[in-house]
Amino acid sequence: MLQSIFSSEIFQVLEKSLNAASLQHQIISNNIANVDTPGFKRSEVVFQNKLAQVLGFKEANYLPLKVTHKNHISIVPELTIDDINPEIVTKTETSLRTDENNVDIDYEMAKMAENTAYYSSLAQLTALKFKELISVITEGRR
Repeated sequence: MLQSIFSSEIFQVLEKSLNAASLQHQIISNNIANVDTPGFKRSEVVFQNKLAQVLGFKEANYLPLKVTHKNHISIVPELTIDDINPEIVTKTETSLRTDENNVDIDYEMAKMAENTAYYSSLAQLTALKFKELISVITEGRR
């Protein structure tokens, strides 16, 4: 019973999003730590676009084609939350600096602040979902 509750889509989305935001924080910290390292190329985590794509497919108003044979190829890929994972991408574009480092400290600090707010919001939403579960379990007596 509990396994089915915690494997519901909302908890999967929250878990994956929290993990991706945590990884993003580590990557941004690494970028900031290497701001003066010659030749260092910044990295970032790609996740939110993938998540929006998966959730968008579920919310779209379309009738998916029925695959009637195992060799048929589905037109619309059946993506699930399990199919998406954060991906670390190194940005190799050239920089304006002579040491070929492409880290902009102002940009990284802004991304850090944005990611911190995002993570905090996800954590609050997760806490709210757990409070709802407690309320249901205790029949609202708490």
